[in-house]
Amino acid sequence: MKAGRAFLLAAVVAAAVGAGAPAWALTETEVSESLICYACPGEPLSIDRCSCGDQMRAVIRRMLAEGKDKDEILAYFTAQFGEEILTIPPKRGFNLVAYAGPFVGLAFGAVVAVLVVRRWSAAGARGGSKETDRAELPVDDAVRRRIERELSNLDAEE
Repeated sequence: MKAGRAFLLAAVVAAAVGAGAPAWALTETEVSESLICYACPGEPLSIDRCSCGDQMRAVIRRMLAEGKDKDEILAYFTAQFGEEILTIPPKRGFNLVAYAGPFVGLAFGAVVAVLVVRRWSAAGARGGSKETDRAELPVDDAVRRRIERELSNLDAEE
């Protein structure tokens, strides 16, 4: 009975490995998604339909038939056309700015926001704005009589 189970298990594993082989194979589409057509700037090779794109796909098919992997094919096209041929720039050198820039900007903005909020809350804790300070100033009787005189003169002019 145990031998039958072992044989069945071995058959299932062999079938799974055999059925999974095509899924592991590198396809032209997987490589062409990583490249831009050199004749149509900004257009990924996977959706490009010009004759230059057809030539590039033919080169990819030929290299796949030779057994080259994705990195070797991308290195071939990068050597011919430069890094601009890649849909995603490599994570090295100045290209790191594109990857790290948004996070650095977000961190800088968060620090500025925290400092501004602290300054505003400290100003509120000290007693508010200058307008409330002026309203609370004491006015002596001489100044009060002068203000009333000037206001009555204004009323008379109207």
